[in-house]
Amino acid sequence: QVSQIKEKVEEKEGIPPVQQRLIYGGKQMVDDKSASEYGLEAGATLHLVLALRGGY
Repeated sequence: QVSQIKEKVEEKEGIPPVQQRLIYGGKQMVDDKSASEYGLEAGATLHLVLALRGGY
């Protein structure tokens, strides 16, 4: 599950999953889909974008 990948990122980097946007192959990955649904293979590169709350 993509949500499990986000949990691993939180363990290593301290970034809460709610702030993470994982991109693979130009598409944002959805939490409840499996990595295999995106064709993700070992050694693949994911892009992490932080979704930060705006405001003044």
